[in-house]
Amino acid sequence: MTLSPTDAERVLLSRYGEPAKEATDYIIGFRNPVGRVLAIHRATLETRIWFQPPAPPELDGVTLLDKPNNGNSNINGPLASLKRSDTQRVEIDSATALQRFLNWYDRTSNSETNRGFPLDRISFPESFARFQDLLTRYDRPFTRFEEGLIAAWESYKPRVRELALERLRANEWQLEQIGSGEIVAKVIDAIEIQSTRGDVSNNMVFWQNRFGHANRDHRAFIEAAATGHHLKEIEQLLYDLYRGERPESSIFDGLSGLTSGKYPLIAYLFFIKDMDRFMPIQPTGFDRVFAEIGFDFRTLRACSWSNYAEFNAAIDHIRQCIIVETKLQNVRLIDAHSLLWLFSTLLKMESKGELSKGAKSNETFLGAREKSIAEIKYSVGKTAVNSNGQVIETKVKNKELRMTDTELDQLLRELLKVQQDRCAISGLPLQFRGAHTDMNMLPSLDRIDSNGHYERGNLQIVCRFINFWKQASQDGEFRHLLNVVRGIEVSGT
Repeated sequence: MTLSPTDAERVLLSRYGEPAKEATDYIIGFRNPVGRVLAIHRATLETRIWFQPPAPPELDGVTLLDKPNNGNSNINGPLASLKRSDTQRVEIDSATALQRFLNWYDRTSNSETNRGFPLDRISFPESFARFQDLLTRYDRPFTRFEEGLIAAWESYKPRVRELALERLRANEWQLEQIGSGEIVAKVIDAIEIQSTRGDVSNNMVFWQNRFGHANRDHRAFIEAAATGHHLKEIEQLLYDLYRGERPESSIFDGLSGLTSGKYPLIAYLFFIKDMDRFMPIQPTGFDRVFAEIGFDFRTLRACSWSNYAEFNAAIDHIRQCIIVETKLQNVRLIDAHSLLWLFSTLLKMESKGELSKGAKSNETFLGAREKSIAEIKYSVGKTAVNSNGQVIETKVKNKELRMTDTELDQLLRELLKVQQDRCAISGLPLQFRGAHTDMNMLPSLDRIDSNGHYERGNLQIVCRFINFWKQASQDGEFRHLLNVVRGIEVSGT
C-alpha cells in the first residue's frame, strides 16, 4: 500500500490549515500546534516526511528511513530547522498511518522530546489482567471482539454510525443550504437515533429530553433550527466538517464555542465523519479507566481540539497494546475504544458491589438472546415501514414481509420457544449474539418455501450456516441431503 503525496497533503491541510510557508513545486511544510515543523516532498511517488527529532516509537505503516536526505534548497525559512543534521525522515504507507504518526508528533514539543508519551510508561499487561479479572466476575474472559460481553454491549456503535450516515446524506448537501435549517435538521436526525430498528440506538450523545431540554447535548442545534439563532454559523461548520476543506481543529473549536463545549456531541459528529481516526467520548467514564491504568490525562471539562487529538492518540496507543497482548490481528480503533469503555463500566459496577461472580450469568444469556432477536428484526425489518400499525409492503430479494414489527417480534419468540432454542433443520443448539462462541451458530430467519414470502407459516429459525448452505433450495430436499450427510438416509431410498 502506498500513500501518494497529494493525498497526504490533503490530510495535512485539513489538520494544520495554512502551510508554514508558501508551498513550492517540490516542498510543502507545516507547523503543528506545539510549534514543531514537518514537510513532504510533493514530486515523489511515496509520502516521505521530514520532521524534527526524536524518532517515533514503532508505529504501524510508518517506516523510519536511514538518511534524512534534507539537502533540498526549498527547505528554508520557517522550515529551516529541518536542514539540521539530526533531522529525521519517515515513509508513510496509508492515510491511517499518517494520522497515527501525526498524533504522535503533535504530542511531542521541542522542550519535551525526551519525556515520551505518558502511556508509554504504563504496564498494559497488568491493566489487561485487571480487566480480565473484572470481566470473569461477570461473564467469560475476553478472547475476541466478535463474541462475549464486549460484542453484546459494544458492537452497536458502528451500526449507529451507519444509520447516522444514511440520515445525514452529507454528499448531497449544497452550499446554498447553509442557513436554511435543512443541514441542521439532518444532523439532529442523525443524533436522535432510537431503538426502533434492532438494537441500533444512539447512547453516545445525551439527546433525550428525560431530564429537561437544558441538559440535552444538542440543545444548540435544536434551538438554531427553531429560532434561527446561530443557525448559519452552525450549518457552515457542519458543512465544512463533512464537505469542506476547513481545518478540523478550527471546526472542532468552532462547534465547541457554539455548543457550550458539549464534548460527547462534537466527538460523535467527528466519529460519524471518520471512525478510523475519531472516537466517541464520555469524559467521566474514560477518565475513570485512564486513572485505573495509570494514564494521567483528563477529558472532563476539557473540550478542545488538542485534548481530543490526545484522546484519540491514547486510544490508538491502547489499540497497539491490545495487538501485542492478545495476538489478535486487525484490531480497529473502535475495538480499543470498546474495550476501554467496557473496562470503565466494570470498574463502576465493582464500586457498586455488582460483580459477584456468576450473579449476572442469566442476564447475560437473556441479553444475548434479545440482541439476536433484535438483529433478525433489523435484517428483515429493513423491508417494512410501520406507520400507525399499518404495513407498507416492500421488496427484499423479491419477497414481501407480511407482518408488522410487533407481529414479527412475537413470531420470533414463539419459534424460539417451540424449537427450544435449536435450529429447525439441524437440531443443533442456537447461540445468541454476545454469548456465542461460533458465529455460524447464530440464529437466522429462513423461509421454508424459498419462493414464498416472509409470513407466518413460512418461517423457521435455523443456524446461520444452515441458511447459507440452503439458500434457494427446497426445504424438503435440503433436509434430505443433510440426512444423507449424517448417514440417516441413503440417497435413492
